[in-house]
Amino acid sequence: MTATTTRRREDGMTLLPSTGTGTTPLRPPGTATVPRHRERDVITAFAEITGEAIKDTDLEELLRAVCLKLCEVIGVCRSSLYLKRPDGRFRGAAGHCAEQGDITEAVKRQESGIEGDRFSREIIDTARPVLIEDVRNDPRPHRRTMEHWQVRAMLGVPLVFDSEVIGLLFVDDRDGDHVYTQEDIEIAEMFAQLSALFISQAMLNVRLRTQASEIARSRNTLAYLADVHRKLTNAVLEGADIHTVVALLSDLSGKPVVLYDEDFRVLAWSAPAALGLDRPPVISEKIRGMPSVKAELAGLSPARPSAVVPPTLSVGLGRRHLMCRLVIEGRPNGYLGIVEVGRSLEAVDANIAEHGATVLSLQILSERRQIETQGQARDDYLSDLLRNTRDKEHLIRRGPQFGIDLTNPHVLVRFTLSANPRLTASVAQRLVTRRFREIFGIDEPAAVKLPGHIIVLVPLREGGSADELAAVREKVHQVRASLQPDLATGATVISGVCREVADFPHASREMREVAEIAHSFDRSEDVLDVTELGLLRVVVSSGRVKEAVRFAHEYVHTVRATDDGILLATWRAFVAAEGRVQGAAAMLDVHENTVRYRMGKIKELTGLDPSSLDALLSARLAFQILEFSAR
Repeated sequence: MTATTTRRREDGMTLLPSTGTGTTPLRPPGTATVPRHRERDVITAFAEITGEAIKDTDLEELLRAVCLKLCEVIGVCRSSLYLKRPDGRFRGAAGHCAEQGDITEAVKRQESGIEGDRFSREIIDTARPVLIEDVRNDPRPHRRTMEHWQVRAMLGVPLVFDSEVIGLLFVDDRDGDHVYTQEDIEIAEMFAQLSALFISQAMLNVRLRTQASEIARSRNTLAYLADVHRKLTNAVLEGADIHTVVALLSDLSGKPVVLYDEDFRVLAWSAPAALGLDRPPVISEKIRGMPSVKAELAGLSPARPSAVVPPTLSVGLGRRHLMCRLVIEGRPNGYLGIVEVGRSLEAVDANIAEHGATVLSLQILSERRQIETQGQARDDYLSDLLRNTRDKEHLIRRGPQFGIDLTNPHVLVRFTLSANPRLTASVAQRLVTRRFREIFGIDEPAAVKLPGHIIVLVPLREGGSADELAAVREKVHQVRASLQPDLATGATVISGVCREVADFPHASREMREVAEIAHSFDRSEDVLDVTELGLLRVVVSSGRVKEAVRFAHEYVHTVRATDDGILLATWRAFVAAEGRVQGAAAMLDVHENTVRYRMGKIKELTGLDPSSLDALLSARLAFQILEFSAR
């Protein structure tokens, strides 16, 4: 690109026309293109630059040397060089100023050919030099840039290689006028042509070195990841659990590693000892609640298994976490996090996390399968125990492998299940046994799922004393109450104490009978003990529930019809005291004669002797039926 007018100097030399058409410079007939002494200056300058290149000098230093030598050859104080980037933009690469020295960093912040910079665009589009003699009155330069650099006149020349403009060179005298001759322009153009060859080769060398470094780095990374994979695989093959694997991942990354479930509860964690952490550096709920973090975590998938959250740190957000999704049998199953503590997160950490997440997913799946297999074997064992399908010695011998010692007493707890489409029988069983573990403070007990109900085996540690049985009943109440939000149940029945192998099938049948009685009397919300029903269970088990209730009402009708409740309460206390006046008086807190008087009135009304064995049994049954049906 050239100046706006063609002008002739006193020496007869003609400047390039500024038509923008790429016209070859006009010269007086018989004149040399460039004087020989100036050609020698250019060659000498490049000899020095070549010497620097042979020393394998940094590319940026070579570009600064080009700017320095061009200033010396043209006789100006300032020069700047711009290179074309892969995106087509021309960014500052180097600069020199005789007054200020190295101005590369300032030049790097500049860009040529931007909107409003018609000066640079003309050089790029025509691939020819352009001279602007009066910057302040020429519309082509970018006004603010020229004012910032205090430019009065400027010459720009393209760096052309293989018919492509790969860069731009600019020269000027800072805040001063400089008269550029045709010879100056041709010298600058020659310098730019040589520079383009030299710079393109230097850039190629840089790319080759960079590629070689990348290849070496990739090779080292692959070797390292292969070693990571080998160590993780060997650890699993040697029987390492998830805690050991997490500790190994922490050692490999040199950072804390935390394994979470789907609700971000910590399953395992480990950190380098040098960090001195006494608790896991978890990703906080505040960070998880950020919209950007939510989106990143929601976007994790097999195609994009890991992400750094938060992407950028702000005040109060603590540290960054590299989060990787665990997927088991196609379902999300937790997260593995590498935490930026002590050392910054690196690209290789993502590979470590992804390898680790895969290994942990497989290991967790394997452990689940093992637990399920063991659980099924234990369920089968309990089924054999309840059905009495194996001999006693076999059952006692196999018990310890499932954590069951049949030489100690146990009770059975039967949960009747209501239909719940949200929960499978297996999930319901796991939920019940987990609550037993939490509330009773024991290992998850053996349980068996049968159609419509679940039976749980509960060990007794104190021999089945009355106090222990009362405590068991209270805890079963707590278990049942805790299950209600998730698992609606019918009547819950506690068996009698099972001390022998033969007791278990009998206890199972008793619980079934009590559950049926509870259903008949609409007692689905109770926790019942088989021992509390007594004779009622024998009578009602015949299936004649309505007849039993009618019998009970008829038996006490005469007394109830003529009484305000006092006689009936006395009769109930007399039966509970097994026909003893003293015991009934103590229960009612009255004198013994008062009890005798009232029992006499009952004898007159009913015509029965309340103290006789038949009357006591009938009254006990009637009161039990009335009490049971009234709840």
